Amino acid sequence: MKDQLAHWNHAHSEQWLHEHSSEKTGFAEEVGKQLSANSTILELGCGEGNDSIYFAELGHTVLATDFSDVAVEQDKKRWTHPKLTFQVQDMSQHLQFEDAQFDAVYARLSLHYFKDKTTREIFHEIDRVLKPGGMVYFMCKSTDDHIYGQGDELEADMYELNGHVRHFFSKEYALSLLSEAGLGAKDIETGEEQIYDRQSAFIKVSAIKPTS
Repeated sequence: MKDQLAHWNHAHSEQWLHEHSSEKTGFAEEVGKQLSANSTILELGCGEGNDSIYFAELGHTVLATDFSDVAVEQDKKRWTHPKLTFQVQDMSQHLQFEDAQFDAVYARLSLHYFKDKTTREIFHEIDRVLKPGGMVYFMCKSTDDHIYGQGDELEADMYELNGHVRHFFSKEYALSLLSEAGLGAKDIETGEEQIYDRQSAFIKVSAIKPTS
């Protein structure tokens, strides 16, 4: 993870020299329409924070995390809102939060960087910090993506290309992660859209933590 931390700290440092996106993403807008009023949200992998501020402005209490300390420090300077807090959190480690603390967990393009064992541990942690009846919303690159299979294979469906690690999700894999963590899938969508500077294949998932 140290190499990936250096990669993302450098990426955010470079990004800081250029114009940042201030617009919410399409996925955040979709999720925003589904959230219960006044939700407490944990965001895993907040990046530039544009989705974080969007959720706060909707009236939700948002704890936005990223393992890049560079990104978090930039976001703290860039965004201020009484309902928004930024914090460094390496999601490959134990999440620094109480059991049943959040109404929702949101992760856009941040869960697809880990080997299978770690990914499964992350989903168990997501289940732990969610309240009964809480929701998880995540979006990942899928095995249908045009760069799937390119680079050095690290593990099944996981490759490193130009220093960037990606673990591509299939629908079956996403369902297995949810099932093992005790989360119930509500909706799974696959397709393609423009993500950053290229057309990419994605999987979007919403799931619920059972109330009993």
